[in-house]
Amino acid sequence: CKMAALQLIGLLALAAVAQAQFPLPFTRRLQLTTPLTTGTDVFILQNLLVRATPSLKASGSFDLPTARALGDFQSNHSLPRSMALDPHTASAVLENLSEDGYVDDGRTAAAQGYMYKVLIHVHRNRSIETNATLFDANGNTLFVFTVRAHGHNAFANSTWPDFNNTDPGLNEFSPDGNTPTGLMEFDLNSPEDEPKYYGPYPVNRAVQGLRGNAAFLVPNIRNGILMHTGEWPGWTPPEPMPNSSGCIHSWPANIERVWHLLVGLGVVVHPNTDGKLPYPYKSQGLLSVVLLD
Repeated sequence: CKMAALQLIGLLALAAVAQAQFPLPFTRRLQLTTPLTTGTDVFILQNLLVRATPSLKASGSFDLPTARALGDFQSNHSLPRSMALDPHTASAVLENLSEDGYVDDGRTAAAQGYMYKVLIHVHRNRSIETNATLFDANGNTLFVFTVRAHGHNAFANSTWPDFNNTDPGLNEFSPDGNTPTGLMEFDLNSPEDEPKYYGPYPVNRAVQGLRGNAAFLVPNIRNGILMHTGEWPGWTPPEPMPNSSGCIHSWPANIERVWHLLVGLGVVVHPNTDGKLPYPYKSQGLLSVVLLD
């Protein structure tokens, strides 16, 4: 009877895991297989596990070192040591390993070979709008303006224009999630084709991640992250802006002013690439996104 009861408990536990839903960006069980399981989800998982197991290499293949690192994480967080990514383990990984610890080092754009820099501090709850600061090459403040770095909703459907101001936003590792934290190359592009969604002014494009989460997300996992505005029906400043698909939103007047300020610095408006890779121009600026709390 005791053995049967234990078997029943085990079956119920497996059923509970099967019924649980994977949190994005994870959608499947990851474990050791022959041949090795590969994919973007494996690569993201490895980059997060590195924060607990620094010796782990992010190869994109779920290999034995990855399984062991995942098992160690499970053991350290009171989870069954299955060495496989199930929904509960995926949720724990995102809860405990998402923060990159990135801190802006205060270096000027010129010191890093660029012409300008945009610094943005964000909250975990991306419904809270914050300020961005535009610096020239030498670190002089040119403009401070309101931005919103909220992607699609984590707990509700997203339809344009999405004015949901109660949702923290989908995590930055997911398609259309919050704007990633970290340091990125940034560049001025000609306006997007649809002013309704992107506004009529030149946009700034996150080109290449350099540090933090952005280093492994941009552009191969998260591409098309822009700083732009839009023609949002029924909206007037200073009301909260709508959420984006991972871009940085700001008021129309702000994006227009950023454009003029950058051109005044000698920044070139490169023809819009529409997100095509590889990016064909030398990036002229930097974007630094730092988590506040």
